Amino acid sequence: MHLTSFLLPWLLLALAIAVGFAARLIPLRSKAGIITLSALGAFMLLFAVLSNLFTAKDRDHLERYKEQALQAEDWKYRHLDELTLILAQFKPPSEADQALLKKLISYGWLGNNSKLLSAQQAHEARERLRANYNPVKPMLIKGVPTNVDEHIVKLALRQVGFTLVPYQADEEPYTQVNIIYYGRDMTPLEVKLAALTLMRAGVELKAIKPFPKDTQGNLRAIKVDWNKYYDSRKILDVADIETVEQFK
Repeated sequence: MHLTSFLLPWLLLALAIAVGFAARLIPLRSKAGIITLSALGAFMLLFAVLSNLFTAKDRDHLERYKEQALQAEDWKYRHLDELTLILAQFKPPSEADQALLKKLISYGWLGNNSKLLSAQQAHEARERLRANYNPVKPMLIKGVPTNVDEHIVKLALRQVGFTLVPYQADEEPYTQVNIIYYGRDMTPLEVKLAALTLMRAGVELKAIKPFPKDTQGNLRAIKVDWNKYYDSRKILDVADIETVEQFK
């Protein structure tokens, strides 16, 4: 805050005291009294205007500092999320996971399996799109299935600006999904990042569609769902999702 903002009120007080003494010592109707009181009054008016100007400037500075503090807070939590995600991704596999991998290898699985390649391609496409992306407006996503690591997927979605809406107590969590619906105010890039985040976790999406009906709650939201109408369709291709201009 500017030092002048502290000094001006004291100067106004000093002038007010000076006006009081002048009124007592100098005849008000005399030429000297009129000149003295007029000068002191002009100074008081000038200092009052300056005080208001500096107060307004300090208020602007305060609002700017508040905005910077909020941005710093957002930066902190965003990078904490990224660090937590990195640590979660580097968590060593459990004994059960290692046993499962050995079993799959014994069944004949190879590293170039189409499902594994699709997950890797989704990750690479996501990173390319995320390179020049900065989430601005908040977004919601609901319906993440239970057959993925919810902790990692939640952090990955938050990394690109989404808040995961938990299932309600009376809702049965999805075990399988095949479609995502997106809100009217979502951009294609935001939809792509949500879809690719799910696909790299192993979710097999077969359609990406706008919500059938706009509501106040779904304009900036995505709903992951299962629709039997799309179940017989082929799985969406990562390259098609990355390059599409608009989902229909």
